[in-house]
Amino acid sequence: MNVMRAKDIKDDPVMKEVVHNGKYVYIVDVNDETQKALVKYKKESDDTFEVDVTELKEKE
Repeated sequence: MNVMRAKDIKDDPVMKEVVHNGKYVYIVDVNDETQKALVKYKKESDDTFEVDVTELKEKE
């Protein structure tokens, strides 16, 4: 995924399915400078962590 798409998904009121390492995540924030996304797993906890946006995959 690229930064623009990650930002679009974050701002979209309709929840998109995004996967990181085989698990579904919410995109909390996207940093243009570092090209990283702050995400959290949908089901496991409320803890957030940062990943490269290229590691995120959108399910269709």
